[in-house]
Amino acid sequence: MTSLFAQQAPDTLEPADRWQRQAECAATDETGAPVYDPELWFPIGEGPVAQQQAKDAKAVCYQCPVVNACLRSALENRDDVGVWGGLSEAERRRLHGRKAKTPAAPRKPRSLADALAAQSKALPDGHTEWTGSTPVTVNQVCYTPAQLAWHVAYSKAPDGQVSVECGYLGCITADHLLDAAGRAAKHGTVAAYKAHQRKHETPCEECKAGRAARDRARRTKTADGCGTTTAYYQHLMAGEPVDEACQAASDAYEQQLTQAPEPAACGTRGGYQKHRRNGQQACDPCRQANADADRRLRNTGTTKQLAA
Repeated sequence: MTSLFAQQAPDTLEPADRWQRQAECAATDETGAPVYDPELWFPIGEGPVAQQQAKDAKAVCYQCPVVNACLRSALENRDDVGVWGGLSEAERRRLHGRKAKTPAAPRKPRSLADALAAQSKALPDGHTEWTGSTPVTVNQVCYTPAQLAWHVAYSKAPDGQVSVECGYLGCITADHLLDAAGRAAKHGTVAAYKAHQRKHETPCEECKAGRAARDRARRTKTADGCGTTTAYYQHLMAGEPVDEACQAASDAYEQQLTQAPEPAACGTRGGYQKHRRNGQQACDPCRQANADADRRLRNTGTTKQLAA
């Protein structure tokens, strides 16, 4: 006998992690690249930089359509690291009624290198891909994959956020990563400025400053590098204010261009031609000067008097 309930009812429940795909922090652009840096939600320490980073992360959370689901998940799973649901770990601990996180049982410490090796794999062209969850907690300390790779490679914490410089999204090869200090050292040169242009990128502020410094160094015609028309136009191209010396040099040059030429004096070929243009009879000095100029033209090919 066939049962009336042999056919299984459809599952209408939503997946538990569906809210994560709708989160604002997981947004991507038209190329599939993340809009926000995941490290933004995991500030290190409690200093002014970390406090500002947490404030910026919360600003994104406040725009998120699933902020309540995110907070509920963090409270249920006891996520003690990072900003979740618009609240920091300290704020969630107060909300949860516990002053500090206490591990269920002491665990044997593991090295950062072991954690990195267990959750990453090498790719062609020298790239390395992270295969584990993000973020990763090692010995009760939370890291993003890039931070973990930086700690393993350099045995110290990065200066600010870690960025990928090779162009491969998510790469954690140490040689392909830069912190704030590394970016300041690599960028800020004319070569880096031109590299931005070749990649059709907007040059960073460090590279703009480096190019402007190069332009200022080229102005060496006066003691302070200014006071010439060349320096005047370099100020304009660099978007800098024009100093008084360069402005005066530009005004003098403009005045030379607009100044009327002096009238030709008598006793010269120009004076002879002026008499003719005015319908006047040329004076003797002008006739002699014109005859001498014609003679030089026939003999030397030019009306100018050659130097002795």
